[in-house]
Amino acid sequence: MKDTNNNIETKSLSNLRILGLDPIIYNKTGHPGIVLSAAPMMQAIYLNNLIANPAVPDWINRDRFVLSPGHASTLQYAILHFAGYDLTIDDLKKYRHINSKTPAHPEYGVTPGVDNSSGPLGQGVGYGVGMALAEQHLAAKFNKPGYDIIDHYTYVLCSDGDLQEGGALEAIQLAGVWKLNKLIMLYDSNDCQLDTKCEEVLKVNYQQFFEAQNWNYILVENADEDLTAIKKAISVAQKSDKPTLIECKTIIGYGHPKQGSPMHSSPFTPEEMQQVQTFYDFEHPQFYVDPDVKTYWNDTFIKRGEKAYQGWLTKLAAYQTAFPLEYAQLFNSPVVDLTAFKSLLTTDKSKKAGTRIIMGDVFKHYQQNCSNNMFGGSADLGTATKIIGYNGSWTINSPQNNNIHFGVREFAAGTISIGIELHQGLKSFNSTFLIFSDYMKPCLRMACIQNLPVIFAYSHDSIGVGFDGKSHQPVEQLAMLRNCPNLNVLRPADIKEAIGCLKLAVEAKSTPSALILSRQDTPYQLTETCYEQTLQGGYIVVSEDTTKPLTAIIIATGTEVPVAINAAKAINENIRVVSMPCVELFEQQPGDYQEKVLPKNFAKVIAIEFSNDYVWYKFVGKTGLVIGVNDYGLSGSVDAVIKYKGLDQDAIIQRIKKYIG
Repeated sequence: MKDTNNNIETKSLSNLRILGLDPIIYNKTGHPGIVLSAAPMMQAIYLNNLIANPAVPDWINRDRFVLSPGHASTLQYAILHFAGYDLTIDDLKKYRHINSKTPAHPEYGVTPGVDNSSGPLGQGVGYGVGMALAEQHLAAKFNKPGYDIIDHYTYVLCSDGDLQEGGALEAIQLAGVWKLNKLIMLYDSNDCQLDTKCEEVLKVNYQQFFEAQNWNYILVENADEDLTAIKKAISVAQKSDKPTLIECKTIIGYGHPKQGSPMHSSPFTPEEMQQVQTFYDFEHPQFYVDPDVKTYWNDTFIKRGEKAYQGWLTKLAAYQTAFPLEYAQLFNSPVVDLTAFKSLLTTDKSKKAGTRIIMGDVFKHYQQNCSNNMFGGSADLGTATKIIGYNGSWTINSPQNNNIHFGVREFAAGTISIGIELHQGLKSFNSTFLIFSDYMKPCLRMACIQNLPVIFAYSHDSIGVGFDGKSHQPVEQLAMLRNCPNLNVLRPADIKEAIGCLKLAVEAKSTPSALILSRQDTPYQLTETCYEQTLQGGYIVVSEDTTKPLTAIIIATGTEVPVAINAAKAINENIRVVSMPCVELFEQQPGDYQEKVLPKNFAKVIAIEFSNDYVWYKFVGKTGLVIGVNDYGLSGSVDAVIKYKGLDQDAIIQRIKKYIG
């Protein structure tokens, strides 16, 4: 593709393509095909449209860009270098090196200008939907006449592979229902994937599909070269009253001798790279950036962003003066004051409820009396989980409300929640049954990787689900969650621990939380629990007589805590009971505190939890006793199932008596 007219945008595109290939060729690893096909879309987004300020990369009112196919990372790195972000040529040379700014797939918080981590295909689509939803919600809540402090677009680049993933399709459906008109998705439609041509595994008319989902659809026929058509399509999309898919027909590896074939995961040979450079009439040393191109980017992208940012700062200062309360709500980090929940505490010793009901009371009280920055909802189970937005249902006619109805879409609920959290300004959460955390594992993992404090609430937490039977009785899910690095798994026993768990989840800065909540009833408030000590992850709720030898220690979580307390009282021995609402936080406590609660050299330790989580053996040791579940449960009433499995109060007491001899 010759630059016969020396058009600066054409020269920039050629330079972008070659610079995007250079890290791959230099390090002999990467995916070059998508760099060549997707470069025109990326340039049209960044150079001609996207508003951001590289000097303030986390500016809340910047346009967002989501790269869903993370294997196009070097293209994004090249464009961020052009755009003036803190990403040098040396950084590009360290592509895929340990602890570099240029990992194999883009990572949020590692590379300046990267708005999301990507890698697993499809999830980025949900992130983009979440960002656009957050923008719409915040604008409705905080913008005032003449003070549009939240007003930006969300751009997504997706691939053939992204649109085959079920999670992406879930999010696409919701975006159409919600009419997220500031969401613009450009689709690199090159008809190839890793193993095959797309036609061998796909028979979808995307125009008909997206229009049926209430999206605007635009086709660009020759996106490899027609920058003008791509820019025009984006301009049309910006004026739409619904989300827009711009399908850009491209040839993967455009300019390579094997273009149009599934070859995008193999680095080019030096000879092939020379042919590509000749095709684009851009024959320069590796990592060359044309001075005219760099100047052009400075005069367009950088200056546009700086001007917009300065204008926004002026508007924001006036907004802070005129609306100080709203300003504080938007920009202050949320804090949970434990004493603000005293009205929920009760002296009624007979009151019982599932911890889903208890945590629902805490959520409602917090949202309606303490903070209104929570934004989330349930995957069509809010009436059961009780973890919802309590300030009205979000709809296109009431976008200021905070309860999101995700429909039966657990995966999308997770990715959209991540997008909301990535956006900033809101505390995102979602809820479903614990058994369906399996559907959310991929996005839950990505929340942990991105250090995003999303709240994942999971109710119906054990065989206590009873009548719902094996398919709905979680057994192995707690072990799965506790094995996720950088995830706090919180299983409160009563109202006091629920308040403490809310504080941990809301105030977390870089760790997601999984709230594990019961359907079966338990005492609403235990005498022995403490919300302050909940913050330590584990603590003593029943102390032994320190003047006598300690007979045994019982560890329990959630609804099993009162069972453990009752067992200790019923057995005529000197027993300590430990509540451990969060294993991860307990293990972060100082060693002397852990030793005080659970002495390492003490042999008689019992753990009670209605799961099959082997985490408890690290606390009870080889000589300890774990009372849990070792199969998938069965169908019956709650009491009948628990009794049949030998997990009722009397059976547990007998097992402990036998164990301690």
